[in-house]
Amino acid sequence: MSKIERELFEIISTPKGQQRPDAPDTMNLMDLLVHKDKEIKESLKTAAEQAEIQKTIDELKTEVDKRDANIKQLQTSLKEAETILSTAIYQAKKKLNAIQQANKKKVSSEELIKFAHRISASNAVASPPTWAPGDPRRPYPTDFEMRLGFLGKGSDIPAGAHMLQSQGSYGEPMSSNRSSANTSMDHGPGSQSTTTWQNTSELHHSLSSTSGILSEIKGHNKENEDVGFMSSDSSSSSSSDE
Repeated sequence: MSKIERELFEIISTPKGQQRPDAPDTMNLMDLLVHKDKEIKESLKTAAEQAEIQKTIDELKTEVDKRDANIKQLQTSLKEAETILSTAIYQAKKKLNAIQQANKKKVSSEELIKFAHRISASNAVASPPTWAPGDPRRPYPTDFEMRLGFLGKGSDIPAGAHMLQSQGSYGEPMSSNRSSANTSMDHGPGSQSTTTWQNTSELHHSLSSTSGILSEIKGHNKENEDVGFMSSDSSSSSSSDE
């Protein structure tokens, strides 16, 4: 394009007598220049169209990125839902198995009433928070355990009286033990040897009573294990009734 313009400028600026014999025709140069101008205009038009296409491509890329982010978020939500559904299905299967086991091992209401009376008769109506069916401990503290606690140690009852009271009946009032202990303490200095002998015999008596209480506790532990197992069976049967 610049070459054509330069030659055309030389021909126009040179007089006709001084022009070269092989110089191109002015009309041909003008036609060629017009043709090149048309080509340039078409190229500019094509470039504008391509710019619009590129703009559309960029917009589509931005939209694709947004859709990818939405898809990833949806994928995360679906995974969370899958985890929740899996947990729910597992728990439902577990409950169904428990219901089936409860249906296989039904317990009649009469047996439940009998065991309820048995528990009430043994005063086993309270239990610590950590107690569970099958626990070898009794579900409530015995009188002997209560007397070994903080309240028993803080009272004014002698240790020997504690042992004798735990060996005797639980309905016996504590005032009788207090009176017997105070009577033994009211003797004069001449009766110290007698008091010592009485304390020694009382200690032996207390040890024997302690062994008896321990054997009684073991028997109650076995009884409570049976009650615990029946309680678990009753809970399973109640769940099956629901």
